Amino acid sequence: MSSMDKTPTKSKKFIAYAIAEFGWKAVIFYLLFHLQGKMDTYSLTILMTVVIVSGFIQIGYILGQAALDKYVNAAVEILDRDDSSKKKDDSIWLNESNRVDSCYH
Repeated sequence: MSSMDKTPTKSKKFIAYAIAEFGWKAVIFYLLFHLQGKMDTYSLTILMTVVIVSGFIQIGYILGQAALDKYVNAAVEILDRDDSSKKKDDSIWLNESNRVDSCYH
């Protein structure tokens, strides 16, 4: 199985991200359920902090995955280009050696 065939559930980063997602949503649910409409300054600050931090985590994860995908695609393109130029060089070398051999026979 190649690395491109992996499902998200086999990725450690994805599992950590999913746990973090579930965790902050559970914290928000607990705070809202526990407060039941009695919102004081401290509770509002904690709730906003949880939402802001989770937003940064989500953005960091998404941007990190996008950068990783871009890096992998660039590496694959470079390797493909190297393989095609090597095949051209090999075919040119083979053609020249055939011409030299035919001159001697």
